[in-house]
Amino acid sequence: MSRASLAALLLLGACSRTAASSDTAPAGQAAPIALTSQTIALPDETTMLPASAEILTTNCTACHSPEMLLTQPKLDAKTWTAEVAKMRSVYKAAIDPKDDPKLVAALLTLPNQK
Repeated sequence: MSRASLAALLLLGACSRTAASSDTAPAGQAAPIALTSQTIALPDETTMLPASAEILTTNCTACHSPEMLLTQPKLDAKTWTAEVAKMRSVYKAAIDPKDDPKLVAALLTLPNQK
């Protein structure tokens, strides 16, 4: 999920549902909904992935921040392969299975994995 999508989702969640003050809904009907605009401030992204990790930016940063990727414990290739498969199967990440070897290789080259 991109930062813009996340912001839109948060804005929708921040909208308030209120009944109109002078109206009462007939029995069995929902009260009218009034949506109000809200503003949120997202922090600036200060951590960047290495340029060589473009595949991680493409496949991982929709849900994970670069900082989160760079603070993972050191894992071996087998464990990273299982993690990538889990992101796809459990969390429905749109990761093409043919990209798994490239993703794992990129994860293993991050500074925190050396």
